[in-house]
Amino acid sequence: MGPVVVLGQSRKRGVERAVAETRELLASLFGVALVDLEGGADLSRVDAEWAIVFGGDGAILNAARRMGDRPLPTLAVNFGRLGFLTEVEFKQFRTALERVKEGRIHLRERMRLTASVGDWSYEALNDVVVTGQRTGRVFHVSARIGGKEAFRYAGDGVVVATPTGSTAYSLAAGGPILDPELKAIVITPLCAHALSTRPLVIPSTQEVELYIRRKDDPPGRVVLDGQQSREIAPDEVVRIRRAEKPFVFIRVGVRSYFARMRRLLGWGGAPKYR
Repeated sequence: MGPVVVLGQSRKRGVERAVAETRELLASLFGVALVDLEGGADLSRVDAEWAIVFGGDGAILNAARRMGDRPLPTLAVNFGRLGFLTEVEFKQFRTALERVKEGRIHLRERMRLTASVGDWSYEALNDVVVTGQRTGRVFHVSARIGGKEAFRYAGDGVVVATPTGSTAYSLAAGGPILDPELKAIVITPLCAHALSTRPLVIPSTQEVELYIRRKDDPPGRVVLDGQQSREIAPDEVVRIRRAEKPFVFIRVGVRSYFARMRRLLGWGGAPKYR
């Protein structure tokens, strides 16, 4: 592996110190193309082969968004509260670097989504959320899948998630858990005002179109990964499709996806018999 981009959240306790402690080592092993702990650099133009992110899940989502259509393979070091998307803790970081240097790694592709409204277009690693802007008021949204009318929701909105994002907002809203390497899209209603409304899993080859059903409804909002957002009017359509390029995580075999599930989400454990 060649030059590396070092990214992170300086406001996270311990991040600046961790970068300072390891910067010389990174330079000697790989070469450092850029260090950006404030989120201001243009990552689409940097000359590097891979990236390291010091932070939590939010830092990874931020980095993925800023890389745009030129995502770099990324090793994520956890400094967050949950760190579900991260690969290693800082105490494991030097061991991880040794494995990277020796090529004892696995590259894992994660599907992303592209959401567009007119000329406005961005990628999302986790999810695209379309919701109303008035708290406590029913929001009406309709969907077309593959160009055909599919369903009508009345509630708080809809989450359209990748398999990676199936354990984020979609899970909290009652959606299913998908293996992150699947090529599929999860559509999960938010507080739907109907007993028959359930989450839906569709092939990633299908395009999803969401729009406000009632022309007299107030504007809604589309939010990508909880970071990028835009207001949408009743006459606008949010088009969501599988992005051309996936995001790539560097895995060094420290812990598996299901180990993360058990440890971080308390999933799949044995009953706590007395």
